[in-house]
Amino acid sequence: MLVKGVRQFRFRPIWRGNVRLSPQVRRREETSVTVIIGALCGVRNATQTGNVILCADNLITYSVDGVPATSNERGTKIFDLPMGFYAAIADDISRCLHAVSYLWQKMSEIDAGDTRRIDLVKMAVLETGEYMRLWMRREILARHGVSLDEYLHDRDLACRSDIAREIAEESMPTQLIVGGFSQSGSPFLLYTDCVNVQEQTNPGFFCGGAGAVQALDWLNLRGQNGFMSIQRTAYHVHEAKRFAELSPVVGGTHHVLLLQHGQEAKNIGTNQAFLGRWLGAFYPRSTEVLDRPHAWDEFSNGYDL
Repeated sequence: MLVKGVRQFRFRPIWRGNVRLSPQVRRREETSVTVIIGALCGVRNATQTGNVILCADNLITYSVDGVPATSNERGTKIFDLPMGFYAAIADDISRCLHAVSYLWQKMSEIDAGDTRRIDLVKMAVLETGEYMRLWMRREILARHGVSLDEYLHDRDLACRSDIAREIAEESMPTQLIVGGFSQSGSPFLLYTDCVNVQEQTNPGFFCGGAGAVQALDWLNLRGQNGFMSIQRTAYHVHEAKRFAELSPVVGGTHHVLLLQHGQEAKNIGTNQAFLGRWLGAFYPRSTEVLDRPHAWDEFSNGYDL
């Protein structure tokens, strides 16, 4: 019913759980699910040392023809890699597994004692991006019922121009944040959208996937940088993840790993009692006090570090 003097609104398609309801399926609107966050912390320029924190929510999603179809809140998208590296990946779970399997294979070929280790890891990530783009091309060809050989060599292929246009326009939803250390203990943080690769030094954090804009805005609001302490950075990452939940495809739970050179990765993602107290005390007030020793004591005791 139209009411005089009242502005009428046209509502956009809504989300139910993890499936977008709309009258028409459009693959180009697909968005990477899962928020991923990587941050350097405790960086010391004099010694070239520091730590890495990786975060990813636990909502894993399975897609059919590029459209989210079903999901599970009990998954994880942080994967271990050779030489103590870890990767947080945002995308449909099946593509995540393809990407991380290929990256693991390429990194397993690297000699851990090679002084070029970081450069070789970057190369492995670049090769993984190329592999995922080729995999995406095969998906497009399959939608048209065309083999790769036909596309490359059949000059009379009627749908060639349509396929070429789709390949050029198709977005690659797979995003990775890779963290680890050089031989000398320098922290390493890298982001790729399977097209471009960026290495982070300052301010020292990356955000990817669904909710990345919200997480990035929050970390910028907090003035996050790599020189902040482990506990203060972990708290900021937790806040950023909570803010990223404004996206309907970001899960309500998450994993967070703390990477320290020469030590086993530590899970710092559980909601300890002290974290609730910190949220009550600092959200959204200044967190400068969290750089002090007593905050580290509370943090390290809570996570048994």
